[in-house]
Amino acid sequence: MGAVESQQPAASPPTPRPRWWIRIGRPVVLYVFVPYLAVTLIFVIFQRQLIYRPSVADDLSAAAVGLDPESVRDVQIQTPDGDTLNGWLMVQAGNDRGQTTKLVIYFPGNSLNRYERINDLREVVACGFDVLIFDYRGYGDSSGVPSESKLTSDARLVWNFACKDLGYDAQDIVLFGESLGGAVALSLWSSENAHPPQPRVLILNSTFASLPRTVAWHYPLFPFQYFLLDRWPSIQRIPRVPGPINVFHGTADDMVPIAHGRELAQASEDARFIEIPVASHNDIPVDRLRTELDRLRKTR
Repeated sequence: MGAVESQQPAASPPTPRPRWWIRIGRPVVLYVFVPYLAVTLIFVIFQRQLIYRPSVADDLSAAAVGLDPESVRDVQIQTPDGDTLNGWLMVQAGNDRGQTTKLVIYFPGNSLNRYERINDLREVVACGFDVLIFDYRGYGDSSGVPSESKLTSDARLVWNFACKDLGYDAQDIVLFGESLGGAVALSLWSSENAHPPQPRVLILNSTFASLPRTVAWHYPLFPFQYFLLDRWPSIQRIPRVPGPINVFHGTADDMVPIAHGRELAQASEDARFIEIPVASHNDIPVDRLRTELDRLRKTR
């Protein structure tokens, strides 16, 4: 018999190496795209918790925080959907508030609560005005959860409360809004309000032209502005304000660019832009605000 030749197993073909774009694409997806998508998703889900940052308290009544009941009176509004807005009316010492008393309605920014603004409120009273402030829903000891639609409807409730329940004349009322509070004040002239007010003057401090533009300025690499539930389009509302407007804005504002203040003033035919050198967000020098309020108090 002939010798049997041994058969060698056939060599397996070499495993092809992944193409270059696969080798690069996998870590890009894993370490860039997935975290980017996760951050965007977190913002979309928790955006209102990031925008509205209240200080919550069990009881901010005048008696509970040790304020003089003769000069600080507790006020309350029940909203149509069942929430409670709590606030204060601070009046001149010894004043039995006649019809000629002037009032500042104070719309605060997106953080803290009314007690943490007590010094600002006292400055307004020292200028010869009564001052009315309510904590937004979910702020201080007010119930509920804030949103643009709810704060917009609440602003109308506050205005009507000042005029109808407290008896102040519209032309004796100054609206003051800081940052987000300026947007809340301007919501009184939203297209949904069939009967917008006619206050004596509107004072804005460090207010943004719109929330999407502010968010885009802070986070230019993320598409957060396209997913906002609350947009606060102040630039669209300010032309509807029928009376004079004072727009304060600091040159060193790192929360809302000063360009927003300038654009708001330019969008109104009766607005005055007041630039505050080296001032940061919400940082109006007391003497400037006092001068403006004193001028308004002395003129009809």
